[in-house]
Amino acid sequence: MTETNQTKEKIDLVKAYQLFTEGKTIAQALNAPKETLDALYSVAVGDYEAKRYDDAVVGLQNLIGLDQNNPSYWALIGNTLRALGKYQEALYAWNICMSLDPKFATAMTIARVGIALKDKTWAVEGLMMALAHVGDNPHHLTDYQELFNQYEKL
Repeated sequence: MTETNQTKEKIDLVKAYQLFTEGKTIAQALNAPKETLDALYSVAVGDYEAKRYDDAVVGLQNLIGLDQNNPSYWALIGNTLRALGKYQEALYAWNICMSLDPKFATAMTIARVGIALKDKTWAVEGLMMALAHVGDNPHHLTDYQELFNQYEKL
């Protein structure tokens, strides 16, 4: 490697570090093409659908390392961890997903798993987030009320 190439690599790494400290994701700092991230996500989805959950977790952890702000990565790793029986870890992943992209369905999942685990803290967290996103959908309101009734029996 010539000295010019070594210098260029150092400059690129410094710039990547500066962008990362400015709140950019590693993928953004390194100019990772969106197509590459999409392809890696497709592999993780395929692993999940084929019930190769350990492989899916590894792929999703790598993706989250590149872009910790993508709610799809957090939602899928939450589902994958749940499939592996790692319910507490799944709850944390879904909670991060909710902070990035609040959705009624994700909040209800957090509440359901919290209730199933008899974990009032997680159940309340999910119920509060779900209530904030219930909107005008009467089906959502009915689902919420049924889940709240289950919570009250804990």
